[in-house]
Amino acid sequence: MKIHILGSLSGTEPFKGRQHTSWVLELDNGSLYWFDAGENCSHTGYLKGLDFFNIKAIFISHPHYDHMAGLLNVFSVYNKIHYLQQDLETPRRFDVFMPVPELWQPFEKLTRTLGAWPLATEVKDHLLTDGGKFENGEVTIEFIGNKHIPVADGEPLKSFSFRISAEGKTVVYSGDIADPDEIGEWSRKCDLLLMESGHHHPWDVCQYWQENDCRIGQVIFMHHGRDVLYLPSECKVRCRRALGKEVIFAEDGMSVEL
Repeated sequence: MKIHILGSLSGTEPFKGRQHTSWVLELDNGSLYWFDAGENCSHTGYLKGLDFFNIKAIFISHPHYDHMAGLLNVFSVYNKIHYLQQDLETPRRFDVFMPVPELWQPFEKLTRTLGAWPLATEVKDHLLTDGGKFENGEVTIEFIGNKHIPVADGEPLKSFSFRISAEGKTVVYSGDIADPDEIGEWSRKCDLLLMESGHHHPWDVCQYWQENDCRIGQVIFMHHGRDVLYLPSECKVRCRRALGKEVIFAEDGMSVEL
């Protein structure tokens, strides 16, 4: 399997060479599982050679623009490929998981109005739920709610983290979280952890993992905030000291093989 980073930036002002958060899990058979869809993720993904017709599911971790503003363009590129391949009739399907119920209908209406809805394709919408799961025989994706977006007592959580199991590997994606302990149990043992660095000092998160005996194969920090954007070398040194090994700071367009 491969991890493709399509956007590594948090919701800051624009930064040269970085777009808002998005990444894709590619299985050995070519299946694609798309997580978050910040601004130009479809452009980066297409130029990297990802086959949009292999998209099986898309997951939006929470309703903030830096994680969803590029979703319509994912649909439009998917739609455009029908014409490029002169294939307007082959039936296909993919699933989309939204974090809150009020997103889907206006998104679908706008996408159809702008002529970006995929042809001959069934798009099945779902709502992320705390403790929910997606399974299709080749991958299992679990989701748990977190407190990145505060909600009143009794209200459904609006922000989610993910654990993906496929091909004998386990990948954890934090999404945006309020505290690393929110995914503490999942962090205890995984092959790869994609951790946001926009709301935490990354070295403090590394210290948490070290103190809690987390056995993480590889760490990729993404959704970068000011620490990584302005002090990348210092971040690398402090993270290595805290965790006892090197971590990866995501760059747009990079791919990592597991």
